[in-house]
Amino acid sequence: MGWRPTVDSLTRYEAAGLLWFYLYHTFDWVFRQTRRIASFSQQNIFAALGVLAGAAFIWPFIVSGSSADANTSALGPIEQPPHISTTKESATEMSSSTAAVAAEAAAKVEWGDMVVISGVVIGAATFLFRKYLFGGKKTPELTIAQKTAIAQAKKLTADTTSEYNSDRDFVLKMRKAGKNVVIFYGSQTGTAEDFATRLAKDIQSAAVRPLVLDPELYDWQCVASLGEDELALFVLATAGEGEPTDNMEAWFNALVSDRESPEDSDLPNFRQPEDKPDFDADSPLLGVSFAVFGLGNNTYEHFNHHARLVDNRMQALGAMRIGERGEGDDDADIEEDFARWKDATLPLIRHFLGSSTPPESGDEAATPEPTWMVIELEAKVVWDKGEFSEEAVHAFDARHPYAAPVTAAVDLTPTADRHLLHVEVDLVGSGLHYESGDHIGVYPTNADEEVDLLLSALGLLAKADTPISVSATDPFAAQQSLFPVETTTYRAAFRHYLDITTPVPRAQIKALVLPHARSEAARSFLRPLADNKDAHAAIVSAGCLSIARLINAVREAERQAALPADSGEGQVPFVLPVEAALELCPRLQARLYSISSSSRVRPDRPTITAVVLQYDAKSESSAESTKPDTTRRCGVATNYLLGALRYLRGDRAVQLEATDGSLRSRSGVLLASNEELPHTADASTVAPVYDSKAHMVQSFTLQPLAGTTLADRHLTMPVFIRKSAFRLPADPATPIIMIGPGTGLAPMRGFIQERAQMAREAPGAPMGTALLFFGARTQEHDYMYRAELETLFADIRESAPESRIITAFSRDQAQKIYVQHRLAEHADLVYRTLLCGQEKLGGASRAHIYVCGDAKSMAKDVTHALVVLIAGREGVSEDVASKWISDMRRLSRYQEDVWS
Repeated sequence: MGWRPTVDSLTRYEAAGLLWFYLYHTFDWVFRQTRRIASFSQQNIFAALGVLAGAAFIWPFIVSGSSADANTSALGPIEQPPHISTTKESATEMSSSTAAVAAEAAAKVEWGDMVVISGVVIGAATFLFRKYLFGGKKTPELTIAQKTAIAQAKKLTADTTSEYNSDRDFVLKMRKAGKNVVIFYGSQTGTAEDFATRLAKDIQSAAVRPLVLDPELYDWQCVASLGEDELALFVLATAGEGEPTDNMEAWFNALVSDRESPEDSDLPNFRQPEDKPDFDADSPLLGVSFAVFGLGNNTYEHFNHHARLVDNRMQALGAMRIGERGEGDDDADIEEDFARWKDATLPLIRHFLGSSTPPESGDEAATPEPTWMVIELEAKVVWDKGEFSEEAVHAFDARHPYAAPVTAAVDLTPTADRHLLHVEVDLVGSGLHYESGDHIGVYPTNADEEVDLLLSALGLLAKADTPISVSATDPFAAQQSLFPVETTTYRAAFRHYLDITTPVPRAQIKALVLPHARSEAARSFLRPLADNKDAHAAIVSAGCLSIARLINAVREAERQAALPADSGEGQVPFVLPVEAALELCPRLQARLYSISSSSRVRPDRPTITAVVLQYDAKSESSAESTKPDTTRRCGVATNYLLGALRYLRGDRAVQLEATDGSLRSRSGVLLASNEELPHTADASTVAPVYDSKAHMVQSFTLQPLAGTTLADRHLTMPVFIRKSAFRLPADPATPIIMIGPGTGLAPMRGFIQERAQMAREAPGAPMGTALLFFGARTQEHDYMYRAELETLFADIRESAPESRIITAFSRDQAQKIYVQHRLAEHADLVYRTLLCGQEKLGGASRAHIYVCGDAKSMAKDVTHALVVLIAGREGVSEDVASKWISDMRRLSRYQEDVWS
């Protein structure tokens, strides 16, 4: 039968309720209609307009009704109000009788009644819709990293969201180039970029035509335009505390607008493709297919967080993933992780794109097509000093580093058995600025011995300084030039632009080295390295066989097999073309160092604190090189810094280049031997020299400061500033606990300098306790910056009396003691600092904790020690204490600057 009252039968309160019911009906219809065409923020606007429209419709009746007789109606009694349906029905279906009922009800309502019922209804609606009105939950406090990411994302997307730019449309670029697969890399150090390039080569076939692109140069809005016969591959590294890489920042922020709750992220405003008439705004990536491989390190808390979130969001938006998500672990064997993922996923990709068989592979396959083409020139202008641009640069960044004068270089531990360096550069006039806790990037150069070793292995010593141009063989390749300058030399390319010392990956041996082996001895030596991961680990990885050393090892295997210089077809001695060598060499990446100074104290003079890396390789290969040194390996960047120290100190002269007729020879002296080398042919043939600390002395061709001479001993170093989320609290009254063993002291030194300067500038002002836990091997030989730290803490204690240094010297007693042990020993002081004047924590501390150093062991041990300490003092379980530490991380009160 249904409910069919007349208006006359309603009380004035029931009439008011009926008016609100009609108003809700109007709101509900508008809301449902706008859901189809708008994002939620737009829905809110349209819904509000619907409420106002309904109110405007009813308002005249409310005003007129307030003075009318409650028992009369201008329209007369209405016997049957229309049935009100809650289904999606058009507003045009509201009959004239519905409006009549609304008007009749309005005539019965008194103003006071409407106010009372309106208040009740509005209050109830506010409570029920609080999630949409006020966010559904307390908006979390943004961390420093999130604020920085949002700011960078706005900057990156400012020129991509306003209007369509065909130059940034990667789908258009793919189709013009005849490609059906796009491979995007999110890379911070170059590894993901290298993997993406190798993946493209592995998957290339007649049916699978890949294109490798940098996402920073293209618009994410075009993803929805990918067709059903096209595919997107993502090779994504995770940076920092689960952050995207710099070049993926804009894409990541579009997909994951809510980093606290990614599933609640806003719907990205993808560009609607013209060839998809059935485009679904709620699932904009329907019909899009993708695959993803992540690069991470499981010693970090947010392992592969970047790839995982992109994967989840792509699927949530309707995209279909091909195969499983791959996750590489740099702490284990990321090359093997990548190989396993490729073995499982590439057949699925080929099947998806209509290719039934993979391209030919194996050592019997034809010589692979080169990626790069080398042309030797007779150029008048040659860029051979490691330049990053042929044009004048006025804004310096990671792509355009600043040639900063090196103003100081000191060995902090002269009596220790290793070199611990303090290096200072001058940024005056560069426009570069840093804050305490930031990183400084340094582009090193390869040692001359390593450069000449490779030139000799490739047979290029005689024309090492010949001008060359290197360009892509594929006219549609995203990167058309291998180097940032058009013309360079073989020597400059291997010295400044390419990483020539890294061990050759197993997959690369199989793809790029083995096909060039023509003798049975060479093939027998290389096959196990290409096919057996254990053999590769024991010989190549353990022996740190770079390209040059691998070539020499192959030739030594041939020599041991008594292979003649030319023994006929099939027995040609091993020769690796320079094009293959260029493809095997990753780009020489900048090394990032935590700045060990305060911007408040030395705003233009950031400092680096680094320990020099040298070690002896332990290869099981019997085919060792005949070169003088076959075991000692040197870290590229730290030994470059050590070379700068030696040059500035004056115990070795810089090696300069001069033109001598048609031969470009090197004058000066070789740093390693301190002997003159006029017209030297091969620096790698000189017997190695070791210093008093048993460190091998390498030679570097350094760049003197413009306008100076060799005797002036001024040099420059290409640097840039990388912003970090590692920051002191804004309020100096906030207590801080710093744990920085070894070179993990670097950013802590900057923080301590800053707090001491604040104490000097504002004596008596509130300042929180500052605790530093520092660890090293021995107090006598390894306690860096000791006198300075003691002076700084004396200044801090004037304002914060409990501030102090607590040391842990692991080798000064029979039982090794580390910083985590000192945390437990000083539990009362640490807990008092965490309390910040409270009686109990009851949750995340308001103090800030900073940890810098080894991620694999130290950082985890420190976290566990703090969890145990808090649990014991608070009387809670370790799970609860761990949750509080996690909350501190989320609020940027527990920050780590760690490496593995």
